[in-house]
This record gives sequence, C-alpha cells and structure tokens, in this order.
Amino acid sequence: MKASQHLKGLYYFYVAARHLSIKEAAEKLFVTQAAVSQQIRIVEESLGVTLFYRQHRAIELTPEGEQLLPHLKIAFDALDQGVESVLSDNNSKVVTVSVLPSFASRWLIPRLGSFYETHPDIAVSLNMSDALDAFGPQGSDLAIRFGGGTYDGLDSQFLMSDYLYPVCHPSYLGSKKIKKVEDLQKLRLLEDATGNVGWDYWLGAKGYVKEKGGVAKKTVDSKEFSERISFDGSHYVIDSALSAQGVAMVRHCLVADAIQAGNLKPLFDDAVELNFKYFVCAPPHYLQRPKVIKFVEWLSSEVDSFCRKYKVNSNV
Repeated sequence: MKASQHLKGLYYFYVAARHLSIKEAAEKLFVTQAAVSQQIRIVEESLGVTLFYRQHRAIELTPEGEQLLPHLKIAFDALDQGVESVLSDNNSKVVTVSVLPSFASRWLIPRLGSFYETHPDIAVSLNMSDALDAFGPQGSDLAIRFGGGTYDGLDSQFLMSDYLYPVCHPSYLGSKKIKKVEDLQKLRLLEDATGNVGWDYWLGAKGYVKEKGGVAKKTVDSKEFSERISFDGSHYVIDSALSAQGVAMVRHCLVADAIQAGNLKPLFDDAVELNFKYFVCAPPHYLQRPKVIKFVEWLSSEVDSFCRKYKVNSNV
C-alpha cells in the first residue's frame, strides 16, 4: 500500500484516533460518521490489519493503530508547517508591489505620501517592470497591471479604466498652431511602442485610419502621419512631450497631473477609452494579508479621488 494513494483515509483515521471518536471526527471533518467509517475501513483493508477495536459507542486503538498514529502525526504536522510557510507573511511591515514603470513614476509614486501618512508603520517597496513579477517569500505581495484582467493562478480586482488622447507642450502648441487633426500630418508624433496605446489605435477609433475593407469616416490621409518616434515605455513618451519634442499619444492617468499643472496641453478634447484596464492582482490568500488589504483600500480611495477630479470627455 502506498500512503499517497490513501491520504484521505489516513487523515480520517488520524482525526478519529486523536479523539477516539468517529462522531467527533465527523464533526471536525464536516462529513457523516458513515463517511469516516468507510474511509477507515478502506485503509484497514489495504493494510490488511484492524486499526480500531469497535465497541458500542466507543472505539479503541489496536496495537497496529497505536503504531501508525505517531507517524501520521509527524507527517500531517509537517504538511501543516509547509502550507503555513507558504501562506505566512515573512515581513508584515513591508508591502512589495509589482507595477509598470510608467504607472509607478507618473501616478503611484507622487501619491504614496498619503499612504505613509495613513500607515506610517508600513513601507512600500516597488518592483518596477513590464513583466508580471513572481510571488513568494522573495517576490511581490501584489501587482498592479494594465491588461485584460485575467492572470493564471491569480485573483484580480478592477482598479480603473484609462483613456487615450494627444497632448503636447504649450510652447510646441503655440509654435505649430495646431487646431485640427489635419494639422498633425506634418508634425513629429510621439508614442509608446505598444501597439494598443499608440497613434494607430486613436486614429483608428476616430476614423482617420482606413481599415482593410472599411471606409474612413474622416478625409485625412493616414499615410501623411509619417514622422513618428516610438519609445519603449509611456513615461519616456511623456518626457519627450514635456521637452516640446512633438505631439504625444498618451494615457489619461499618466498625464492628468501634468495637464493640471499647465505643463502639457490636451488636443481636440477627444479621448478614446482603451480596452485594457488597470487591475490589482495576487494569489487569493495574499489579498487577505492585512498589509495588502490596507494598501488596496488606500489605492482604491486614491483612484476614486483621481477619477472624480480628472473627468474625461470621451465620444468613442
């Protein structure tokens, strides 16, 4: 007999042996007494021995049962310790967050001061990467991701939507006298190399790019949008726009603060809602950690304040 083939029955025996009661074992295991008795009999038949003396309303361990019990205690205690080591939080005073560099630098970091004011006993460590960071003792406690919201093995919670629109530095706007989309055709366009947040996405949604087999809603020749500079990260796109190097296609959450400060100007007042959204995600039991709960609650509150403060005009 291989123990691995009868873990359920062995555990049922272990619980019954500890209490010397089939009834108490059933209550602890949330099953019927018949189910406990059946599993123990399967183990006994596989071993070819009797583990309990069965009396009226009572059970006693046989010599074989007494011999087996301490080994099961060691085994199941070790399993409990292994599971506990996975679930435990090695550092309850630091919450490690995996986050996109653009979101970290342009949205999250400027707002972290209010978290420290509310929770001075918890430090925030940021793993800034485009890749979904590993979870575990040396990994992240939580991830903030921009995507579809489905990640294998993780629970995800919706955080907020985002929008796409063009912006430029006030001095660039004044020198180029941009009034309409057609005025962009001879200008330098800045964008993230990621296809779903660039100029093609916005132009297509607004009808300026003729899709294969489709008809453009506007009369702009998309081929004239020729001078484009792509960056590997939206934060670099914004840096370039802040330096008056061109017209940038940007995500609303990354530039709303700069627009309010007068460092960037939105063009055409015409945003497009993106299919991708922001989500917080982690293994289910990580989301129950007190420090993670506090951080997510704070993050959700900041998002609510941001969305109320910076409303978006989206016609698509």
